[in-house]
Amino acid sequence: MKKVFVICFLITISHGLVFSQKVQIAGKKPIGAACTTLLGDLMFAKVDTTPGRNVADNYKTWENGDTILVRFFGNSGSPAMRQRIMRYAKEWEQYGNITLKFVTDYALVTNIRVRLGSRFDSLGHNSLVGIDCNKRPQTMQTMNLDTSDFIDFDYYVKEFQAKGLFYQYLVNKNTNLNNYTYGDLYNDVVYYPNPYKRYFDKPMRGTTMHEFGHALGLLHEQSFPGAIKWNRDTIYKHYWDNYHWGKAQVDFNVLETSDQFFTNGTVYDPKSIMHYSVESWQTTDGYSLTESNDLSQGDKNIIAALYPKYSKVSALAVPKVMISNFTRLEVKNDDVTKKLLIRPTFDLKTGAKLANAYFVARLTTEDGMRYIATSSILYNWGGYAATYSRMNLLPNTKASYNKLVKNLELKFPYDQMPDLKGKKFLVEFSVYQDNAASGKLDKLVYYSLSSPLSIVR
Repeated sequence: MKKVFVICFLITISHGLVFSQKVQIAGKKPIGAACTTLLGDLMFAKVDTTPGRNVADNYKTWENGDTILVRFFGNSGSPAMRQRIMRYAKEWEQYGNITLKFVTDYALVTNIRVRLGSRFDSLGHNSLVGIDCNKRPQTMQTMNLDTSDFIDFDYYVKEFQAKGLFYQYLVNKNTNLNNYTYGDLYNDVVYYPNPYKRYFDKPMRGTTMHEFGHALGLLHEQSFPGAIKWNRDTIYKHYWDNYHWGKAQVDFNVLETSDQFFTNGTVYDPKSIMHYSVESWQTTDGYSLTESNDLSQGDKNIIAALYPKYSKVSALAVPKVMISNFTRLEVKNDDVTKKLLIRPTFDLKTGAKLANAYFVARLTTEDGMRYIATSSILYNWGGYAATYSRMNLLPNTKASYNKLVKNLELKFPYDQMPDLKGKKFLVEFSVYQDNAASGKLDKLVYYSLSSPLSIVR
């Protein structure tokens, strides 16, 4: 999420001052909030060393030439606000072979769903990364934009102090203006029913393009390894004092760096729209920068490389196995054949490259926290009880499993299982694919857990 000034509820109250022509607001102005985009499991393809590109997750990019269906979620946002969001988002199309097609709110199936919220949602700005959007149910948004972040609050502060239209609006709705705080004013402005509400264009544009950058597969640029020498002690204190984030949350959202392999062989781009602002107190060497509201040349280059206009397949493309519509994990005891039968139901799609995949069913403890060790040689995955099937998958193919017909069944003979008599256990179904980083079939694509089971032999 792009770091912009979201309004928090931490208001310090002090005594207000009253003047003959102006009224004063008590307290201090609220501070900005932090970023919450979840980046998930990150793996990238190694490419050339052309400078000026960003960090991107090649495994989460859409296919070159895709039309991505986008709708606004939950009847949110005014028509004027929506028009601006659409215009800013579609700027990415100028530089890559990708189309963001905004459709009606009532479209049943879309890829990206944008919720235009406010500070009261406590959702901030964030987006799922690339094709992870397809894993989110259609009943949920994939992107949040806090539109109260874009309001020109200083304009309304001046209107209040000069007893202008906004002040009169507060009087007419019987607002208690004794010791009226900035927090009160910011709350009232969000709900102010003025169709011509004053917004800042630049942060709206920058934040929108940043979040749609995530939706196209880009990551935070400050995660580039070695780019920033963070002062961890002051970072942890700042985020705890202001946002109540613990160390793990700060590490994930702020300090975590990408592996050098993840950077596509590129150099650090401080002008990227995917970069947070950095204050000098946050670094050990005094380094600082102000976030950009414009696409850098590096931003344009990486989108052009991921989605080339003059090539069918990107040179950065990696094998991709995409799982969607996972609806059921059926596990049955077959006491006739003395086997455990495992039938997952889902759709599978591959990208532009030949891919290999393992469908793996592992046994776990009843709480799902630990795999169960085994001495079996045949039914073994890394020393744990498992059955699996390897698949060679052609490029640009689609398949459905166990929907109209039973066409994928993993079998686990009772006599190859650890002694589980009288014990409850779970079955974890996972899909692994080629990993460009390790060269092995060890990249986790999907997993699901069954209900508790038991076997009586």
